[in-house]
Amino acid sequence: MAGMLVAGAAWSAKADSPEDTGRQPLAVEAVTAAHASELVPGVITTTPHARYLSLHARVAIEAERRGWSSSHRPDFRRLLRRCEVVLAAASLHHLNRDQEQHQRRAGWRNPHGVNTIAKALDKHGGVHLDQLAQDYSTVAEGFYGTYGGIEATLSLINPGTIPEPGQAADAEALSALDRIVDLADGPAALAEADLAGTADLCLCAVSGAADGTALRRAYFDPRGPDPELAAVHRASAAVLVAALAGQQVDDNVDLLMDRLCCYTADLAGVLASTDHEAHALRWRGALLRNWSVWAWRMIWAKLVAPLKKPGTRKDAADMFVAGLPNIAVRQALRDELPPTMDAGGVLKPAEHILNDQVGRNGGEWSALQLLQLLAVGARRAGELDGLSRNAFLRYDESSMGPGWVRGWIDEHTDQPLPDAARSLTLGLFNRAEKVSRDKMQWTRTGLRMPTRLRVVGDRLRLEGREGDAAASLRLETFASVLHQLGVLERSGDGSLWGPGPYSAEVGA
Repeated sequence: MAGMLVAGAAWSAKADSPEDTGRQPLAVEAVTAAHASELVPGVITTTPHARYLSLHARVAIEAERRGWSSSHRPDFRRLLRRCEVVLAAASLHHLNRDQEQHQRRAGWRNPHGVNTIAKALDKHGGVHLDQLAQDYSTVAEGFYGTYGGIEATLSLINPGTIPEPGQAADAEALSALDRIVDLADGPAALAEADLAGTADLCLCAVSGAADGTALRRAYFDPRGPDPELAAVHRASAAVLVAALAGQQVDDNVDLLMDRLCCYTADLAGVLASTDHEAHALRWRGALLRNWSVWAWRMIWAKLVAPLKKPGTRKDAADMFVAGLPNIAVRQALRDELPPTMDAGGVLKPAEHILNDQVGRNGGEWSALQLLQLLAVGARRAGELDGLSRNAFLRYDESSMGPGWVRGWIDEHTDQPLPDAARSLTLGLFNRAEKVSRDKMQWTRTGLRMPTRLRVVGDRLRLEGREGDAAASLRLETFASVLHQLGVLERSGDGSLWGPGPYSAEVGA
């Protein structure tokens, strides 16, 4: 998160990068993060490759075998970084020679450090480990820093200055990666001939290898170190496989989960057990709530975008409401919403209807459509029950949840929409300033407060661009892991999803 030196009481920032999707200026994303942590606890958005998990566990085993203690941290880092370079080089070498097979088994995501390592392969046909191990990542411990928390959650490692192998680190199964360690520990230069026989070390080969078996056990085995964690992973895998089966691999994973969990009348007819049905209802609440979170993110980004040129809060609010129809809040945010439920009590895809309208109109949400998306979420609060409602209304006391929006609509129901929206957006500036002040901290250079709005005299100027992407429920990353572990697979022509060869093994 970028910050900025604050002089006195000014609310001021100078962005360190042109765009930031993680600043969370309205602090509405906590509910999405909580849902993701509960429903896919062994995944974060930056951990799409299953084999890095087993590689790091294998390096932890190697460190233990060598008797390394905290004083050997430089040795650990050197071995780890060289191993990550070997894994990436082997994967890129295989991708270059059998792209169809690689993508059918591993997807389109490239290994970490791809730009640096691919450039070396293209130029030299091989890699120089010492040089690339320095260049491929600016983080001292490579991508262990990214994957380590997940590896600890799965009991693959016990974290420390030098990680130790965890309870799920099966040394015999992880020996499938011995050759990566041997290559990383050998001569600095790996020629193309050295990489020619490494297809079995590719990211795409993990599902059928012994370390893939170990990873499936770590995620899904109810007899493992954390049966409750395994149960959650099994249930989420089952729901996701059902949602994707027969669907185009290019389709949005979150929208496919929406269609199954949120708008399917007979979940019992689609899912194999009542436990999976109950889990789909939890996903229903999380998925529907995330539409409201996304609406707030887009509203803020749209509101402050004109401040690329200095202006006042009132200027920004006036521009936001300029395109709104001069009708009552009741008409715009109740009467003219897409249908949200049919006569039989089945939810209708109002969120998708709005999203599709935007897509047909060039992809930019209007202020009216954003407010209507919030209003749909407010209506959902009265349409859900049981597990779905409990999940949907989490953190509703945060003053921007669906219950709060419903109250705001009730309070302003007879007011002209532009007037009500202007008041709402001016209030968002106050909230964003409070969020930034709550995150202030002292640094070596002074008091820093994260915000992109910089005070210029009596005006504000936006530095960079506020992120407006949907907050992540980690489903795309979970699908990538399931795909690589053989729980999901692509059809022969690569176009459709289906249950993989190991789907039954994990209860999916």
